[in-house]
Amino acid sequence: MLISKRSRRKSEVFGSRFREGQGVDFPVRQYLRCREDFSSGLVHAALTVAFIFILVAFARTLGHVFDSHGASLNPWYRRLVLGLMGLFVLSVLRRLYYKVMELRELRREMGALRTVFRDRDRADEAD
Repeated sequence: MLISKRSRRKSEVFGSRFREGQGVDFPVRQYLRCREDFSSGLVHAALTVAFIFILVAFARTLGHVFDSHGASLNPWYRRLVLGLMGLFVLSVLRRLYYKVMELRELRREMGALRTVFRDRDRADEAD
């Protein structure tokens, strides 16, 4: 994989700080990476919840528009528009569900890495 479109160098040539198991501090680096991913995931989840509220408010506004100005329209137009808005809300809810599951997995991984720290500290203290 090229580093950029203009670069001829391959990314495999350069060492990564997150490669599998290199160095003594690998669990610490993985934990810090998980913590960073978790915090950015929390922000993403909060923005997704805000977006869901905005979509619901917009659907209510569309409902009021049809009540106020759509008296002569076919009632199926209103049902179609509100149904589409419902589908949008459900799709965003699905994304939120998957984000929450990803955050739970990150928390589990962070817990496992913390137990590695504790075990290593206990082994160092015993020596």
